[in-house]
Amino acid sequence: MAFVGCEKEFKPADGCFTISKTQQVKFAPGNLQVMYTIDPQTGKCDYTFTFATTQWEYLGTASTDPNTPFDLFGWGTGEHPELNEVGDSAYTTFSDWGNHTIIGPDGKPSSGWRSLTYEEWNYVINERPNAARLRCAAQIDGVPGMLLMPDNWSGNMRYAFASGYTDTIFVSNDPTNDDWQKFESAGAVFLPAAGVRDGNRVSGRGVYGRYWTSTPNMDNEAFYFGFMSPSDNRIPFRHLGFSVRLAKEQ
Repeated sequence: MAFVGCEKEFKPADGCFTISKTQQVKFAPGNLQVMYTIDPQTGKCDYTFTFATTQWEYLGTASTDPNTPFDLFGWGTGEHPELNEVGDSAYTTFSDWGNHTIIGPDGKPSSGWRSLTYEEWNYVINERPNAARLRCAAQIDGVPGMLLMPDNWSGNMRYAFASGYTDTIFVSNDPTNDDWQKFESAGAVFLPAAGVRDGNRVSGRGVYGRYWTSTPNMDNEAFYFGFMSPSDNRIPFRHLGFSVRLAKEQ
């Protein structure tokens, strides 16, 4: 996904998203994926962090086997992304996945990514100027999810943003290939509904979109951004496996 260069000074910039009144970011070109190997001598894991090859690609898988990529993570598992213990005591502190070098769809490594906070996700979805006009449920290449347009988008998406996010709404908002190419070249972000993992069990692929924020709540909960309703930012247990879409400040 191409992004036009964003300014360091805060002002509207092509392909960027405001996350507060003074900050903008660009989003990663796809959901985070991780694969790991285990050193037979030391038993230590060696991780490979990548972004999905397209914005709509998702695996919807648990980390059950080495050498197999996965993309549903427990909260704050940047240091041990394969962690899938059901007990929330294993997820006491947040370690950002963005602290690692991540390989993009073009095969090039990049760094400087981070997770958004609850407040930042909420600003993008609900509080930035014209927020309701810059979002909608949609499906891209047959994959249901949420479509977000950058701050400077001035076109007409022609797709209604509606609450509920039922299968019918996903299907009715189905941009053509030409539409999607225009959206993506302008900086659009698509978040696929990759499902939810609980231990090794995954459910809701193509139905539930759940993305972790970096914001904790209490001792065993954390906020996420989801799109079963326009402002579905609830507080689940940290052991649940959700998607991760990182961002980079401009």
